[in-house]
Amino acid sequence: MAVKVIMPQAGQDLETGIVRHWHKAEGDQVAKGEPIVQIETEKVNLDVEAPAAGVLLRIVVPDDTETAIFSTIAIIGQPGEDISGLE
Repeated sequence: MAVKVIMPQAGQDLETGIVRHWHKAEGDQVAKGEPIVQIETEKVNLDVEAPAAGVLLRIVVPDDTETAIFSTIAIIGQPGEDISGLE
């Protein structure tokens, strides 16, 4: 089952963050807990870990893009999995 990667709230009262750099590309295998993307907020820069093992099926928010906290920034699942309902 596919899992969303969510933009975390890395500080109180923050509404947005910036996806700075993806460490993985679409189609790459990822392990649960592996750092897959670097994000930046007003308060911190940090690596977000994969919430599940699988394949990085879709990068929803590309590098250097500001997005809302708690929005979907990527989807991890199994090769060929239908993720149309998650996007």
